[in-house]
Amino acid sequence: MYGDDPAERLGNGTAGTVTASATGDGGHDGAASRVDLRVTTGSGWGGAGIVAPETLASLGSPRTYAVWVRASADADPVALLADLDTLADAAGADVDNGLRAEVADNQMLGTITGATLGLLGISVVIALIGIANTLGLSVLERVREHAMLRALGLTRRQLRRMLAAEAVLLSVTATLLGTVLGVGFAWVGYETFVKTALDVATWRVPWAELAAVVPVGALAGLLAAVLPARRAAAVTPTTALTLD
Repeated sequence: MYGDDPAERLGNGTAGTVTASATGDGGHDGAASRVDLRVTTGSGWGGAGIVAPETLASLGSPRTYAVWVRASADADPVALLADLDTLADAAGADVDNGLRAEVADNQMLGTITGATLGLLGISVVIALIGIANTLGLSVLERVREHAMLRALGLTRRQLRRMLAAEAVLLSVTATLLGTVLGVGFAWVGYETFVKTALDVATWRVPWAELAAVVPVGALAGLLAAVLPARRAAAVTPTTALTLD
């Protein structure tokens, strides 16, 4: 089947009319068959044209030129590509698909995501160590204050709670500040680089994931305050107040 090229006459996503014809063995009694088709172009089909079976039958008895294969959502891309290559080699056909490129893109994206998550995990560990060091130095510098609070009636549990609240406030403040700065830098990068290179790229902020970071940061600060709080609660009022 041949005819006017719709990609040359029509823009992507627009509709129009083209004339398709079949000659030789494809037409009835060897004569040419012509039919006017309403065409809507789109992306993802390559150079192929898709028509209804009734329309194709009206042009004659076509021969099989290509076979379209649609993969299910739970199919293994690597195994499917291997099976298709085996079938194509046995039939002397060529395999032209976008699944191979999609698999490569997904693998590259998975590698980048894994590296990013690894760096994020390292940064979380560094943040925990930083909060623990800050609280530890604060405990050493405020021995007399803690001892005075204990002498005024503050219990060990209340002192630990006070330091835990301090750590949570510190970590939540750092989390919110880092989120605002991160979103701001991401927007600048999108407007400067991504939008310039890819016109179809869209800006989307994962608010749900960002909101989940806040309680995680608070929990991390709480864990970092365990050892400094225990050290502060171990100081007795009499021992601390006799220090010069």
